[in-house]
Amino acid sequence: MPNIFDKIEAFFMNLFLDDVDKDYGKVLPYHKKFGSVDRQKRDIKQKRNQQQREQSRGF
Repeated sequence: MPNIFDKIEAFFMNLFLDDVDKDYGKVLPYHKKFGSVDRQKRDIKQKRNQQQREQSRGF
């Protein structure tokens, strides 16, 4: 009986997760600028400016 359930589970796993293990072949689109040094610097400057604006408002 458990053998039948294992086969059913394997069938659905193969059906739904077919594309998971395939190699995309290049950098994923949402990771293209992830490690960009210029973007990191820009993000740090924006965060610092935001914090300075919040601190200068007072109570």
